Amino acid sequence: MRFLLAALSAVLLFAMLPVMPATAQSGSSADFDVTKVTPSVVGEGSPGEVVVSGRLTNSGSRALTGVQARIERGAPPSSEPALQRAMSEETDGITQPASSPVTDRLEPGQSMPIQIRVPLTGANSLQLTEPGVYPLVVDIQSGRGQAAEAQFLLPVSALPGQPPQRPAQPTPTSLVVPIVDTPRLEREALPGGRAVLVDDQLSTSLAPGGRLYDLVEAISDSARAGSSLGNAMCFAIDPDLLITAKAMQGGYQVRQPNGTLVEGIGRSAADLWLTKLRQATTGRCVISLPYADADVVALGRAGLSDLVDGAMDGSQLISAQDGLGVEPRDVMWPIEGALPDPPVGDLPSTMLLDTRSMNIPAGSLSPVKLRGQNRTAIPIDPLLASALDPNRDTKQEVTEPSPPHGSGLSAQNALGALAFRATNAFVPNGTSVMVPPRRWNMRADDLRGLLTGLSKLDADGLIRLTALPSPNPATLEEAELTYPVQAGGSEIPREVVDALAAQNFKVGDLARSSDADRAQTVSPGRVTTPLRNGLLHGVSSAWRGNSGAAEDWVRRSTGPINDMLGKVRIEEYPGTTNRLSSDSPIPVTVVNDLPFTVGIRFKIPTVPGVEVQHDFGGGLATVPANGRRQFMLEASAQRAGRFMVDISVTAESGTPLGTTKRLPMESTEYGAMIPWLTGIAGAVLVLMSIRRIVKKAKGRRERKAGSQPSADAAETQPLAHASTVAWPQRDADGEV
Repeated sequence: MRFLLAALSAVLLFAMLPVMPATAQSGSSADFDVTKVTPSVVGEGSPGEVVVSGRLTNSGSRALTGVQARIERGAPPSSEPALQRAMSEETDGITQPASSPVTDRLEPGQSMPIQIRVPLTGANSLQLTEPGVYPLVVDIQSGRGQAAEAQFLLPVSALPGQPPQRPAQPTPTSLVVPIVDTPRLEREALPGGRAVLVDDQLSTSLAPGGRLYDLVEAISDSARAGSSLGNAMCFAIDPDLLITAKAMQGGYQVRQPNGTLVEGIGRSAADLWLTKLRQATTGRCVISLPYADADVVALGRAGLSDLVDGAMDGSQLISAQDGLGVEPRDVMWPIEGALPDPPVGDLPSTMLLDTRSMNIPAGSLSPVKLRGQNRTAIPIDPLLASALDPNRDTKQEVTEPSPPHGSGLSAQNALGALAFRATNAFVPNGTSVMVPPRRWNMRADDLRGLLTGLSKLDADGLIRLTALPSPNPATLEEAELTYPVQAGGSEIPREVVDALAAQNFKVGDLARSSDADRAQTVSPGRVTTPLRNGLLHGVSSAWRGNSGAAEDWVRRSTGPINDMLGKVRIEEYPGTTNRLSSDSPIPVTVVNDLPFTVGIRFKIPTVPGVEVQHDFGGGLATVPANGRRQFMLEASAQRAGRFMVDISVTAESGTPLGTTKRLPMESTEYGAMIPWLTGIAGAVLVLMSIRRIVKKAKGRRERKAGSQPSADAAETQPLAHASTVAWPQRDADGEV
């Protein structure tokens, strides 16, 4: 019986255990990263097969055995929604060519490069019969089932050996190339200091093989200036990245997690990258992003139009000869392609906007005039934007590098989407503007493949590479701005913007209180503009949805601000006590270590017993650049005693400069109390005189009473000796 109970318990326990199916997902899985598709566009002169190159990695816990792969073709999409699904959802293959062996065994964690080939026509092929845009699926199987797959679009403008089927009108196409990174510059190299970066990751990105280096290198190689492809490109550059690279070029320090500083290692990488960027942008279209890609919408909602204007001043850094020396076009690409109505600040005349942020007809790509404004808007092609950015419509749309891990499928999908636009979804009177994600993470080879594919589509007559439009508002239909709810929900929070505004007031106060010095070559803006730009790091698009990072960057920006404000200060006192009379001046020396003249006001709280004159007629007292000035503050003691007087200086509107100094003072003067003391002393003298008169009168009465002796006393009293007789004395009144 006991044995039967034990057996039954074991059976029940086993039945309660979870059942793990023996599939490819249960301990046997892999990742396949597509690195190249050849050809990226199938055309008249293409080879008769498609070759997909990539890297297969066993990311599971079990070895993969008997690995094989094949490329399947799905049905060509017939509408834009169907094309969107083909890029984002699984597609059923309608062709099933024979699989090719890849490897007998792939251990967990191991990876290997592979190539998979499939003919375009014939047996065991993709069975292509006509031009179109086809979804392809790479299916990798192991002995335990499907191990991995990858899906992308293949545009076919013509079958090999046949002429391309040209549409009635080619689709005008432009490409925007974003040159953007995450803020790194904690402190610009202000006069007397060195640049400080929060980390040294940018040195890797700017070096050969890095994201930003490969971006510029691939464009320089594949889209030379003056070519049709080169003319169709427009660089969207963040001035903050340009300034950061220049700071690295001149030598910089890197902040460590423990707060210490070490030398940065990216000086030569920054120098090489800046040289390549200048070469790549020479003679090309360039537009300036707001400085640090600042959230101008959040700044505008907070009423900080001056900061909005300051963010847009970054175009001057690009056009300067020590920048790129290229005059940017008067075009703005706001975060998520969206602006509220009306926008705040002095913004450019042309906006590059998402179609969802304007009230325009569905499917339209025609430029419009913004209602109530003297501005135009160029729509971004949403079909191409979705293909280029896998993070589109997610919280990571503008904050994270995209495509993730540098996947090359987005380039291939963009070519397929553009070919579909040209053949199945042509939009008259518009330009298909290809706008990649802001922090474009495309590998150099993938970008070269995209650019080569664009040239192929242009040569086959499907598209016409053209410059970014320059619309004339007088010829356009009007449209209203419609700010998307999603964009509003991810703005930099108001409390962060308010904290930034408080620091910006200090910077503005210093700027208003300063003036250039004839003997110096540094203008006040050389210091105050970098301080303001540092604040804009706190509202960068990189921190949308990450208020903690935004707060951290506002905090980081206060360090350089406080340092500059502290360079105007009251000189230390030697610790002695100032002796005051009824009217004595107090010597106070103010030091200015800034390279320009600064106007100051003294701030001295009221101290009972001491009055200090320090308003200098209501104006500002000036302290010369890199100099000092002594001021004699008129002080009046109201009474005797020891006093502690706090003295500080501020800028024009009250921003503290330096720290408050406490000055000990001592006075032996009675000041205004002297008349009171004199009156009291006179009253005391009068009282003393009255007391003396009363006392004397009482004494006279007592003496008179004692000068009438009795008869018995007279008889018995002996006669005094003549020499001892005391003569009566007279008082002041002549009485005896």
